Order: sequence, then structure tokens, then C-alpha cells
Amino acid sequence: MSKRKNIILILSDQQRYDTVSAYGLNDVCKTPHIDALAAEGMKFTNAFTSSAICAPARASVMTGLYPHNHGVIDNFTDIKEGTPLLGQCMKDQGYFCGFAGKWHVSPSKTPEDCGFDGKPFMGYGFPGSQVFPSLKFNQPPDNAPNYYEEYLKENGFDIPDVSHGFLGNNPALQIQEMYAKHEGPVESTIEYFVAHETNRLIDKANTEDKPFFIWANFWGPHSPSIVPEPYYSMYNPKDIKEHPSYKETFENKPYGHYLSEKMWGLGDYGWDGFADIAAKYYGHCTMIDDMVGMIVEKLKALGLYEDTIIIYSADHGDCLGAHKLIEKGAFTYDEIYRIPMVVKGLGTQDNDSFVYLQELMPTFLELAGTHPPKPVDGESILPLMTGESSTNGRTEIYGEYHNHFYVSRQRMVRDNKYQFTFNENERGELYDFTKDPYQLNNVCYDEDYADIKKEYIEKMSHYMKATHDPAGVWFHRIKEFY
Repeated sequence: MSKRKNIILILSDQQRYDTVSAYGLNDVCKTPHIDALAAEGMKFTNAFTSSAICAPARASVMTGLYPHNHGVIDNFTDIKEGTPLLGQCMKDQGYFCGFAGKWHVSPSKTPEDCGFDGKPFMGYGFPGSQVFPSLKFNQPPDNAPNYYEEYLKENGFDIPDVSHGFLGNNPALQIQEMYAKHEGPVESTIEYFVAHETNRLIDKANTEDKPFFIWANFWGPHSPSIVPEPYYSMYNPKDIKEHPSYKETFENKPYGHYLSEKMWGLGDYGWDGFADIAAKYYGHCTMIDDMVGMIVEKLKALGLYEDTIIIYSADHGDCLGAHKLIEKGAFTYDEIYRIPMVVKGLGTQDNDSFVYLQELMPTFLELAGTHPPKPVDGESILPLMTGESSTNGRTEIYGEYHNHFYVSRQRMVRDNKYQFTFNENERGELYDFTKDPYQLNNVCYDEDYADIKKEYIEKMSHYMKATHDPAGVWFHRIKEFY
């Protein structure tokens, strides 16, 4: 066997596809280091997460499965016992496995339990909670010590504070800032800590006579976007154009969409309010991009860059004002399901095949010279990465949501022409991308689309049966009336 390459997976949290400037969809937000990886390698233009919620999506990377099969259907449940785990499989193949940053894969399994060398941030695990004195967001790690706080102390930083915290005006939701200014040097930020920890693991791996697999996880640009200068003021909100779907009226949409908009308390600020949030979010994306550059510099300094495959992606996206919404939830819009996926070190041809985030698991195992020990939901996309194949033949994507702010099982099937969404307790959704690319006009109950709707209901039925989706029990009993 030829020498196996090192692998680094860099996963951001809640980063919208169009904020990676290599995709050419955003003339404001800049990500030059990720762009350089894309220019040297390739990118997928139709990469999707199977669930736009943090823990379910991350557990899918770990297992190669849809959430309904691995068991992590929300941010608080565990991976099913006996499920093969990516880290352990890679370790069994002789890789040094390291994990840096946000965990949020399983509330009880630590990185070590899953085969990784790494510092755990258990539970929701936001490292700035109960560290930054003025931060309202209070979701600290369940375990001690807080390794970010330890990093600050060990490197001689005063505990930084935050200022200019912005929350919506819903009096019942004054607990999570959309953004805040980090009043300290860049080196004292959470994102720098993640890059520093990644580089520590690279140094450690470099002392061992084996290839390495390192999974680096940034907490951003997920809110609260806590960024220092120059990133805090890097982008002018006035330069951020109103999203075409901001004219959303919620007419003929599930009532939960309207309630989600009201919950965040941002509606009274208009587009200017969303643009202000987006400017800080963009700054966060550019800061993370600079941390990617820091990791690349480390690899080059050690002479490891040419022998290392780097994948940059995200667990899911963010509405960021699209449809008057923020973050993610019980909606299936492209802004939260489509994700960036950039690959350096294999092929150089961009690919427009539909691929899933969870397919990284069998892909990494193929790079390691093996296969998943049990069947997974998907397949290795290595032939698409190398350019050996131009297509995987897939014509649609299947997505799911179970529970975040409220319970509302939801399934989505989407191709390049239409998207059908089954909302278990609410009206369905059908969007015609050929006429309505921003998913504003729900034609699910339009008689002109009756045949199309029936076709996509059958597509969904196929996925439910093929993947043993428990949502199919109810769906198949009422699909003729839906």
C-alpha cells in the first residue's frame, strides 16, 4: 500500500454556504485561506447536511448515518450503543486521532470514548459562558476544567470581557446574544484557542510514526458571534444587500415559521437589524478563515502540508435574515441545509453531485484503507473528490428534523427542480425552484402541482422505507390525504 496521507477535517458551526467566497455568491464576506484551499483542490456545490441541528449533524459525521438511525435526534441524546464510530475506526487502522474544539456529538461519550486524543467540552459546552463576565449566554461545559479558561491562564491572558452585546427585543428570550465584541487580543479568543489546540495535536502527531486524522471544530460563526477587532468592525452593514427572501409573508407557510420569527424578537429592527448581525457574523467567518491559515502555516512549517488532505465544511447553515428568520429550526430552507465543502489534497475538479456531510465517514475510512464495519447511509465520495468519477448518480437529497425549540418531526426531499417537506403536525410545503428559487411560494395545495406533489410524496416514501425512518409510520397512514 502507498503511504497513507494525513487528514484534517475542519468543521465550522452554523456557517452559511455563501459565506465562503470561493463559491462566488457573496461579494462582501471574504475567506482567502479557504479560497486558497479550493483553488488548489476542489469544492462541492451541492453538499448538504442531513439535519440542520448541531448534535445530530455532528453525530452523522461520526457514524455515517442519518439521525434517525444513529439516535441523536436533538442536542441532548446519545448515539445508539454499538454504533461504529469514525474516530475508533480510524484509530483501529493505525491513525493518530485528535479532536480539537467544540464536541457536541454525544452528551455522555467523550472524544476519548470515540477514539480521539482531545480535551472534552461536554454538554452544550460553550467555553465563553461563565468566563466572560458580561456575557448573558450561559451554556458552559458540563465538565471541569474549562480548557479554554485554562488556556487563557497558561498563556498569561487576563480574562477578557465582552461588550456591545445585542439581543432581540422578545422579553422572554433575553438569554442569548446575537453578537458581542470581544475585548481582548485575537490570541485570547475562542477561535484562536481552537487553532492553537489543533496545532498542538499536529505537533503531537508529528512525533509518532503513523498518519494522523485530526478533527478541528470551531464554535463560530454560530451565535453569539463574539469577535474582536479588527473583525468586529471589518464589514459595513450597509454593504450587505437585503436577502431576496426577506420579503417573506409566511402566507401558506407552517405556523411554526411565524412563531420562530417572533421568538427571536428581531422583526422590529427590519433588514438593517439583520444586516448588523450579518456584519458581525461575516467578521466571525473571516476570523475563522484566518485560523485556517494558521493551521496551514503549521503544516507547511513542519513539512506536512503536501502529505495532508484538508476538508473544510460546516455542520449546517444559518438563515441570517432569509425568510425573516435567524439560525435554524423547524424549516428546511437551503440557507440551513446546504453547506460548504472544500477539499485540498486530492483532485482539482469541482463537483455538482448531491453529497451528504455524513458521507465523509466512509470517505475517510476508504482513505484509511478500509470500509465501515456496518452499513451506512450513503457512500464514500472519494471518487468525486479525486475526479475519478464526475457524478455519483444521485438525483435528490433527504433531510430530517426532530426537535430543537419545539417538537415537530419534519422530512424533506429535494432535487434541482422541486422540494417537498412533510411537517408531521402542520401543512406540507412544496417549492418550485424553476420559478421560485428562494422558496417563498408554497404550492403544496395548488391543484396545478397535484401530480408533482404526488411524485415527491412517493420519493419521500421510498426514502422512509429504505432508511427505516420511524416517521414513515404516520406518513404512510395519511399520505393520501396530506
